[in-house]
Amino acid sequence: MSEEIAERIRATIRERGPITFAEFMEHALYGPGGFYEQPPVGVRGHFVTSPHVHPVFSRLVGIALEELWAVLGRPVPLVLVEAGAGDGTLARELFGGFARASIDVSYTAIETSAGARAALSNLAGVNVLERLADAGPIEAGVLFANELLDNLPFRRARRRDRLVEVRVGLQGERLVEVETPWEGALPDTPPTIGEESIVPVGALAFVGELAEALTRGYALLVDYGTETGPGGRFHGYRLHHVLEDVLDDPGSADITTGVDLGAVARRATLLGLRAFGPVPQWAALVALGYEEWAAGELARQTDLLDAGRGLDAVRAWEGRGRARLLVDPGALGRLRWFLLATEGLPPPAWFDRARALRASSD
Repeated sequence: MSEEIAERIRATIRERGPITFAEFMEHALYGPGGFYEQPPVGVRGHFVTSPHVHPVFSRLVGIALEELWAVLGRPVPLVLVEAGAGDGTLARELFGGFARASIDVSYTAIETSAGARAALSNLAGVNVLERLADAGPIEAGVLFANELLDNLPFRRARRRDRLVEVRVGLQGERLVEVETPWEGALPDTPPTIGEESIVPVGALAFVGELAEALTRGYALLVDYGTETGPGGRFHGYRLHHVLEDVLDDPGSADITTGVDLGAVARRATLLGLRAFGPVPQWAALVALGYEEWAAGELARQTDLLDAGRGLDAVRAWEGRGRARLLVDPGALGRLRWFLLATEGLPPPAWFDRARALRASSD
């Protein structure tokens, strides 16, 4: 299938000349047979995200979303929209958690991938849509997206004696980088001589769709990135290994980069939203009760040992070890939690606690 994708890309280049890196990503990731045609996440997939590491992530996200719901006045039902819902791991755990808490939820999962939508359709009570625009106005609701923005198409700007764009062209049958004069608006963070900047056109377009859809409520976005410009060089993932040459065998690997959250905040503000944060994931999860959960798991492990249930105690110990990755600043703890709100809505108490934790660690 990846050769079919490569041939479609070649045909497009032959017809129109070198294409933007964003268009290349559209083909490789989201086109027919592309990388996201089937959910690629999970231990048996190409990479894992926080919900796959340990269920405590979903539990603490549920606490965060419930507090946002409380700030909105506890409307019934709690309207949740998950953008980039993937294989449904988070949706399944959140929906189940709210059901156990007897909270009525209207849950909508958004996925561009046909394969992912098919998997999500098996979740009882979850409405599955292809596009955010199809969800209609989100009134007194919350949108959540985990590691979505870093996979949305982006352009590449490079500084020579002038600003150029790194496009994808052909050398024989091989896909190669081609520099062309930069066209359109200048990047928010222009590169210095010899350097390159990522222009997050997909992420900024998503913010535009979000601002149009969210009439009153919050959007909680969790992703890799920085507040001071593009978050590092792009790369790919294939079978849990970092891939440098993303032009080779398109459609067989993920393509990702850190998100320029400063640019996202500026675009959101221009569109009438309030931007809070970001805060590192470790601070957000600690503010939501991670340490109390970990202490409880340690006590349970001790009780299991005292009861002679050694195997169960080992499993509890292994679970705590996996969960620790979620708050490790060198691992998933370095993700950023970024909060957008419609006019007049304040940040919740847990977000203020997370900001205080981050400040105290600086």
